This record gives sequence, C-alpha cells and structure tokens, in this order.
Amino acid sequence: MARRRHPCETPGWRIILSFSEAGRIAQASATENSISPPGGPKRKGKEPVVNPTSRASGSDVTARPLLLRWLRLWPLLVSLAAFLCSLAAALRVALRSTDGRLIYAVDDAYIHMAVAKTLASHYIWGCTPFHFSSSSSSLLWTFGLGVAYRAFQVHDWTPFLLNVAFAVGTLVVANVSLARLGAPPLLRASALLGIVVAFPLAGMVLLGMEHILHVLLTIGFAAVAVETLTNPPGSPRLIGRRTLALCVLGALLGASRYEGFFLVGLACLAFLVRRQLLRAVSIGAAALLPVAAFGVISVANGSYFLPNPLMVKAVGEDASMASALLKPFGSEDLAFLQNNRAMPILLGLSVLGALAHGLTRRGFWRPSVLFPLALGAMILLHGHFAFSPLFWVYRYDAYLVAFGIFVAAVVLVEMPWPRALPRGALPALLVASLVPMIADVREGVFPDAEIEGMRNTYLEEYQTAEFIRRYYPRDAVIVNDLGAVTYYTEARILDLVGLGDIEPLVIMRRTAYTSRDVVAWTARYEPSIAIIQLNWSVVRPLIPPEWVRVAVVEVPPHRHPVGFFAVDRKQSWILRGSVAQHFGSLVRTLGYRVRLRSPELVDAAAARSAGSGAVEVGSASHHH
Repeated sequence: MARRRHPCETPGWRIILSFSEAGRIAQASATENSISPPGGPKRKGKEPVVNPTSRASGSDVTARPLLLRWLRLWPLLVSLAAFLCSLAAALRVALRSTDGRLIYAVDDAYIHMAVAKTLASHYIWGCTPFHFSSSSSSLLWTFGLGVAYRAFQVHDWTPFLLNVAFAVGTLVVANVSLARLGAPPLLRASALLGIVVAFPLAGMVLLGMEHILHVLLTIGFAAVAVETLTNPPGSPRLIGRRTLALCVLGALLGASRYEGFFLVGLACLAFLVRRQLLRAVSIGAAALLPVAAFGVISVANGSYFLPNPLMVKAVGEDASMASALLKPFGSEDLAFLQNNRAMPILLGLSVLGALAHGLTRRGFWRPSVLFPLALGAMILLHGHFAFSPLFWVYRYDAYLVAFGIFVAAVVLVEMPWPRALPRGALPALLVASLVPMIADVREGVFPDAEIEGMRNTYLEEYQTAEFIRRYYPRDAVIVNDLGAVTYYTEARILDLVGLGDIEPLVIMRRTAYTSRDVVAWTARYEPSIAIIQLNWSVVRPLIPPEWVRVAVVEVPPHRHPVGFFAVDRKQSWILRGSVAQHFGSLVRTLGYRVRLRSPELVDAAAARSAGSGAVEVGSASHHH
C-alpha cells in the first residue's frame, strides 16, 4: 500500500520550510515519522532516562522555532526598517511644504490617476470622460488604480499605499530569491539595502508611478525563469505549474511597462535554446496578450496600437513602428551609456561576471551566468529602443539599477571568503561598495529631489488645476502639461502635445505641427482659454498669434513662467480678473510673481484678434 505523504513533504511546504531552522526541523520530523512504524522509531539498547526538571515548557518549545524564524529574517527586517524610516522622514518634510496635502513629485503620476478615475467612474479609458485616449503606457498600473478607485473610491493616497505594498513585496521577493540561490544573510542584507538606496525606493513611492511594480515583477519573473532553466524538468505537473507561473508573470511584467518585454523576450529565447518550444511560445503569447488586446481596443477607438506616450517619445514624429524596431545601433546608444553613469558600470560587471562563472566552472546554464547575461542584454536593449535624449529622466532606467544590485549579489554567492571573516562578509562589502558607484547615496537615504518635486508640483500643476476648477469648471481649456488638470477638474481639457488628444499626434506623423494646426483642430471644441508652460521650448512656436495673452505667472522657486491666454477674446477681461484674484492672493504666502498685461494692450490685442489676426507686437506688465 502506498505511503501517505506528510503535509510537510508537499512541494509548496518544502519551499516555505526551507527558509527557516524550524522548517528544517519540521522536515526532518516529517521524514522520520513517515518511515517509522506506528509505534514510533525503534532504538537499540536501553531508552535514556530524562530528568523531568530539564524538560522545557510547551511555550518554550513553541517560541524557539518562531524566534529562529524571525532571526533568519533579519536581512529583510533591516531593509524594511530602513525603507520605512526614510519614507516617513521624507513624507513628514514633504507634507509641510504642500500645506498638508499629498502631492506627487511629477505631474505624470496624475495622468495615470486621471485615466483610472475616468475608468472607475465612467468606464472609459481616458484622461477625461469625453473620449477614449491612450494616455498611459503602464496598463497594469492604471488598471489597478482604476480597480482600487472603484472599490474604495477615488483617493489621492491610493498610489502611495499601493507603492508601499509593492516596495515591501519587492524586498520580500528579492530576499526569498537570494536565499533560494544560497546567499548568506550578510549578502542578502547588503543587496536589499542596496536596492532601497540605489533605486531609490522611498523616492519612487513619492513619485506615485508604476516603477516599483515594474521592479517587483522584473525580479520575480527573472528568478522563476532562471530557476526553471537551470533545474531538471521534473514531473509533467511541475512543468505545467512553472510554465503557468511564467505566463502569468510575463503578462503582468509586459503590462506594467513595455520595457518588460526585453526580459520576457530574453527568457523565451533561452527556452528556445533549451529546445522547449512550447514553453517559449506559451510565455511569449501570454505576455503579448494584454497589450495586444489593448492595442486592438485602441485602434478601434481611433487611436494607435501603441499608447500615445510611446508614439511621441520612442517612435517619433515621422518614423514608422517598423523603422523604430529595426533602427541600427548608433550615437543614441552611446549617449545612453554616457548620460547614466550606472549603465556602463553595470554592463561591464555583467559581462565580467558571466565570463568568470561561465569559463571557470564550465557551465552555462547556471544562475551566476544567466542573471548577468540577462542584465547586460536588458541594458543594451533598453538603451537602443527605450532611451530618448529628448525625454530622458532617471526613473526610466532605475529598474536596471535595482536589478543590477540583485544580480551582483547572485554573482557573488559562490565567491570564496577568508576564514577570518563571517560568511558572506566580503561579498556583502563588494555589493555595498557598488552602490555609491552607480547611485546617489544621499538621495537614496533621504529623497530631497522628490520632496522638491512635490513642492514644485503643488505650486505649478496643482494650483493651475485649482484655478481651472474654480473659474472654468466646465469650459474647454487648452494645456500642454497634462496630469493634475485632468485629475482634479471636470473641464474639457485639450492637450496641445498629443498625450490626451490624438489630433496633434496624427498631424505630427504627417507633416510639421504648427500654430495653424492648433487653431484648426481645437476650434470644434470652442475653447475659452489656454494655460501654457512657456519654458517648454517645443510649445512656444505652437501658440497662435490670435490668442490674447493677458497674464504671465512666475512660479517659485525657479520662476517657471506660465502664460494665460484668452482663446475666446471675449474672455480676455474675465481671465485677467480671475488670474489676479486667484494668484494675487498667493503672492505673499507662496511667492508667486504675477505679471498682468496692461488694460490698453489687452484691448488692443483683443481687437487685433478680432480683425486680421496679425502677430502681436509689444508687451507691458505691472507687478502685484
């Protein structure tokens, strides 16, 4: 008769119990009980006499395995404490600078939030409820926000709380993955703290975007893929489970950010080399399914297959999708390595690590070889396809930095260490020394840049949204900085650059985009006013001469000029008075500088707008 399996012998329990001393004791007990007769194991000789006074109480026996489990989790607990302390300190300072309101460090976060709000309230994917717009390049993040808004109502804190949860999940997954690869506690602690600082984790929470979710899925997918590639196939049931896990993770990774397809593609290629065609095709198809489905929906709604941000940033104004995918390596790839000091360092270390382990140990299908190869390939692919010198910011490449720290720890797992040092001390020191080479440690410990960004967003984008909500709540308003103005208002926002409206993008892909085109495509919406960030060099030539500029507000602390234009000339005096009332009251408290156009020039500009539409000449201003 077949032996009945003890619960601790099942595959799922084996994985969980292998990370604690208590698990090892339980596994040993399970094995011993399964091979012993019902009366217990037989011992040779006389049973030892146990002193009753030396027996520990039941609570002591229960507490010891629990204590051992917590002690073995100390790398994770230390990294979590560092992350939460850094985040709490930064949030405390940031809220003081925004009058107690949670404001995210970049306006782009509000694009996702606006689409999610519209999806939850109107079942429309768009920044506004007036039409479909493919404004978000992170389908999973935006959809998740929409589900949360639908379940718990719309709250500014939702992206913050989700990112905290994903940050904790990232550290947990990284810790478990490194432990399964044999990393000692000191090395795990160094790697986890490196991710907290180098990414930086607290700063990314304050951005309010999808980047932490992307890192979590990157590490999780890579860990499962490498484990599947390097371990024996196992039973058909185990093969099916691993394939299903990779299909699900691949779909989530590709939907979190389109850069996730770099890693998914590399994994599929590796499975093809291993002659696992069905698994490779299944993973690739599952990863493509969500974005392909969204692309079909987008095309059916009159937009492009790819989201508008990708069309603007990656594909460009006059390039086709095919030419963008087949473009040769050149100066932009070199610029990518030059603009980010972390990328050439990580690329070089990944090549050296793969060569060192591949040649000395004469084995290619090993985690210490596959992980650095994947990192190096991802860096090259990201620089070639995702990098744009016109739109580069550090958060686009940050997932490679976090993954690079994780890979460095994997490469150093098998490194020998001096007997005089604790186990894993030397690899831990090497990982720790890598962090200041590829990241700003001060920013990672306390994210000053994000705190300043939160203050800037509050003063510029949030106050602009408040102005529209207060004075033009139902009007059509033209803007060039899409985000907070769509999340905080119900106005009909028209996007000058094409993220929220498809018309500018269609025009840019056919011909040069001019101010005449702006007048033509916005006319049918009958816009009342336009609010334009004048420090955007690409936007200034798009301002039609017939728009009546009534005021310029200089936003502290960098004095970014925001222009207020009456598109409908009848709004000239109303707009001038509204700007004076709203921003004039904030001059002393927040430090704005308001420059109102003189009444005579406002009348003259309005008359020219009504007449020939000639280009305005001359300007005057006085200060509040």
